[in-house]
Amino acid sequence: MPSGREVLPLAMVLPRAWIGFGKAPWRCVGLAALILITLMGPGVLASDMQRSGWPLIASLGHLLVACSLLLPIAPAMALLQLADHLLPGSGATPEGNNHPQPITRLWLWRQGVALLLLELLILAGGLMVLKLLNALLIAHSGVLTGAALLAGGLALSGWTAGQLLAFPLLVHHRHRPLAAMEHSRRLVNGNRLKVLALIGLLLGLNAVGLMSACLGLLISLPLSALVLMASCRTQAS
Repeated sequence: MPSGREVLPLAMVLPRAWIGFGKAPWRCVGLAALILITLMGPGVLASDMQRSGWPLIASLGHLLVACSLLLPIAPAMALLQLADHLLPGSGATPEGNNHPQPITRLWLWRQGVALLLLELLILAGGLMVLKLLNALLIAHSGVLTGAALLAGGLALSGWTAGQLLAFPLLVHHRHRPLAAMEHSRRLVNGNRLKVLALIGLLLGLNAVGLMSACLGLLISLPLSALVLMASCRTQAS
């Protein structure tokens, strides 16, 4: 993608998201409910199993915790794909896409799982490096240790923010995981202030969604997916 591209102006994101939500509100709410069920249900069951006195059941509980991280990927990717179709002007084939045929849910799930595991692996590696720095430097200088941890923490936070659009770009442009991560990094680096505003918007939407016994998430999650998909749409500068 040329470097002269930028994310959609934020003033246009919410109106487009609301228009898209109005086209299929019950499908959006249903997928949001499925995300919450697959995210919370296995976790509650795994917690009960881990407290069991039977070693086998406790081990299965640990395995279920790991699986609970992957189960919500399927409905989440389906929600992003639906959001991409519902947004105004979604009929055109994404620029640079050499495969105009429809993508399957299985392909999306595989790529989503691969992207999630890759990002978690990099994040875990970064945290391990910070822990190693702390162990090596703490005996020599507390100030140096604090400075190194602060710099490393900021770098890791910047990398995490740079992956904000990776999943939407994977759906919209049909990228592979590494290509989606690189594309997201370029977009975020070229639009830092807009991305900070976008993060604030997403946090605000889901903070409101947490009200009313979390039932508001059934609305805020689809709106967040629509906002992300609208934000990853690019335009010529």
